[in-house]
Amino acid sequence: MNLALIGISHKTAPVRVRERFSFTTEELKDGLQTLKKIGSARGIVILSTCNRMEIYAQLVDINSGMRDITQFLLATFSVGENEIRRYFYTLNGANVIKHIFKVACGLDSQILGEMQILGQVRSSREISLHAGSTCELLDNLFLEAINAGIQVRSLTKISQGNVSIGSAAIKMLEERFDSIQDKSILIIGTGKIGGIVCNYLKDKNVKGIFVSNRTYAKACELASRCGGKAVNFNRLKDELKTADTVISVTASPHIILPYKTLSETMRLRSRPLLIMDLALPRDVDPRAKDIPGISLFTLDDLTSVVEENYAKRQGEAKFAEKMIQKMADNFLRDIDKKKNDDLCLLER
Repeated sequence: MNLALIGISHKTAPVRVRERFSFTTEELKDGLQTLKKIGSARGIVILSTCNRMEIYAQLVDINSGMRDITQFLLATFSVGENEIRRYFYTLNGANVIKHIFKVACGLDSQILGEMQILGQVRSSREISLHAGSTCELLDNLFLEAINAGIQVRSLTKISQGNVSIGSAAIKMLEERFDSIQDKSILIIGTGKIGGIVCNYLKDKNVKGIFVSNRTYAKACELASRCGGKAVNFNRLKDELKTADTVISVTASPHIILPYKTLSETMRLRSRPLLIMDLALPRDVDPRAKDIPGISLFTLDDLTSVVEENYAKRQGEAKFAEKMIQKMADNFLRDIDKKKNDDLCLLER
């Protein structure tokens, strides 16, 4: 098959490292266009999320192909080979099949069983199709992984309850406040996680929900859905003076809440400010944690929620693992059968 994978995830690197290896949608398309020109690549798919970046490939030759992909990483992200060796993992053959099945089922996620990854796997496949970078084997693999994700979630309780980055963030808030219903919470970003956070806040009957986005119309749309109020992005400084909590989760490639802005804000406030930066790359200058009165949390700080989540779903995860192994074996047998059928046709 010559299937190969090189990737980085929350299991191998902290957020300060992962954010350096993330792609925006446009960068993802450009990356696929570059990689598909590699002579040793039959097909390429890139999966880039807040907790992982993985390059899946079918290669003419594994050794030369992986060298080419590594050179792509070195050039694209301006890093040294020592960083690739330290933080990245590689898989070949059948291990790639099982891995993408586990990823799509949420078994390799920071929040065990979380749902968002399934949509991200589906989106990665679609982007690779539009870029013309995938191949028959990789496309079938991702289709089967998506199917596995649907089946595992329908036949197990792996995704039952609050199983998302957004829900984990809300749980952390509830652990730090006696009640969040009377708090003023500012959401920056209107993507999927921002939408999930707003929905949870609405379900919790939070009265002070404020939504901001560079595109004001999108902020208005999400705010209306959750009974909140839209805030013009240019007025963020004013809102920071009164908010109890900020949850930032944009797709910006740059810091949107710099140290200077937050330092000036805290001089004008008389109470603490809790900030949750759920973006990758990060939205908030990491030095903000040193500003008196600010409590800053990132994706890596969801540990307590993750551990509780894992303990509750451990039994379901074992059942899901058995299902995944069976589906991966079936996929591998189908490949072998097709290969044998093709050889028979050639011999005729």
